[in-house]
Amino acid sequence: MNAKQRIGRRLAALLFAAAFAAPAAAQVLVTVGDYPITGKALEEALSSSPFATQFPAMDEADQAYLRGDLLKRLVASRLLYLEAKSQGLDVSEAFRRELAEYRIALLYRAAMDRLRAAVALPEQTAEELRATYQGDADALAAARSQLRGEQYRLRRAEYLAGLRTAAKVVVHDDRAAWGAAPETVLAEGEGIAVRAGDLDLGAESDTPPGNERMRELLDERIDLLLAARDAEAAGVDVGERLEAFRAERLPALQMERMVRTWIPDEGVVRDYYASHQALGTIPERRRVGQIVLASRAEAEALRSRILAGESLFELAREHSIDTYGREHAGDMGWLKAGTGMPELEQALAELPDNQVSAVVESPKGFHLLMVTDRRPGRQLEYGEARDRVSQALVAERMAAYFEELQSRYAVEWTLPLQQDAPQ
Repeated sequence: MNAKQRIGRRLAALLFAAAFAAPAAAQVLVTVGDYPITGKALEEALSSSPFATQFPAMDEADQAYLRGDLLKRLVASRLLYLEAKSQGLDVSEAFRRELAEYRIALLYRAAMDRLRAAVALPEQTAEELRATYQGDADALAAARSQLRGEQYRLRRAEYLAGLRTAAKVVVHDDRAAWGAAPETVLAEGEGIAVRAGDLDLGAESDTPPGNERMRELLDERIDLLLAARDAEAAGVDVGERLEAFRAERLPALQMERMVRTWIPDEGVVRDYYASHQALGTIPERRRVGQIVLASRAEAEALRSRILAGESLFELAREHSIDTYGREHAGDMGWLKAGTGMPELEQALAELPDNQVSAVVESPKGFHLLMVTDRRPGRQLEYGEARDRVSQALVAERMAAYFEELQSRYAVEWTLPLQQDAPQ
């Protein structure tokens, strides 16, 4: 049994165990290097996933699959984190700058949150609003929100102006022009200096901004730095959120690095598409009507009635043993070719439009089929398929890459497994 098969077997057993109960919060499920992934970490990942609201309504098998998939992702993220550190990405100048900017942004947000929380409507104003919107709770809430928003904007302007005055900020308007050298100091004050290279012009690099826009960006940067410094002086601690950012960002940087390695130029993607044409195949789609019966005799009898002029769809509403088909009067909607049971696919491929099929037997019963409309399939041009092709290429490389990482860093699964778990 190779490494991939062993991992698959272990994960299958894990999914089986997870189907019956969520792991205890403190329980260590897997250790990557010296980092334990606990039940608490898995449940936190679940609660922040797009499936969190749907999870309670899922059956046990789907819950197990989702837990197992999320656990795999946590393991992969930690492996990428370890590899990123081994490659020195965590001490690179680019990452240090990104971390510093994120820290400033967190502190600025904390300062604005404190300011917003301090905004309160005067009691007289609140009473007037209650009298005006008596009996209309939604209108009252909207009016309160609008007034609080206006007060916040006034407070914010006063607050930032006060910070500028205290820091004795001087803006060099004559230097704030497009094309200024990155090291050009555009504004300075006690403890701060803003250079042209500090301004975020990335989104506007295709269309050089005018001097007015440069001044707007400069003002935004001054406000950001001063409010962040004020929050720090007030004792705001963003260390935990910085560590969370580091834990998320380093794996992403390592993944970006590997993608650049796997796809150094467009030719690699083109060549991959040339040898994987199925990635750009759009299958035929058919609008299908169906009746499913319990016996061939019943199916033959209904087929005769359809050939005599009765509606397959009306008969499906009355007689189909397929719950969905009965509820939808036999209308199965648009189905992609190749996605159904082989017996049905063969019959549909050869069936002329708007004609009832011969009786088709499958493990589900005895079927009568009809195609009411078709949308022909086609092969996508490279430009149309480019994104899906690159994603498939990366996914293929990634599978081998994660096997390599698992052999490089110790991955120890410690979740107790059911003795009768699937092998």
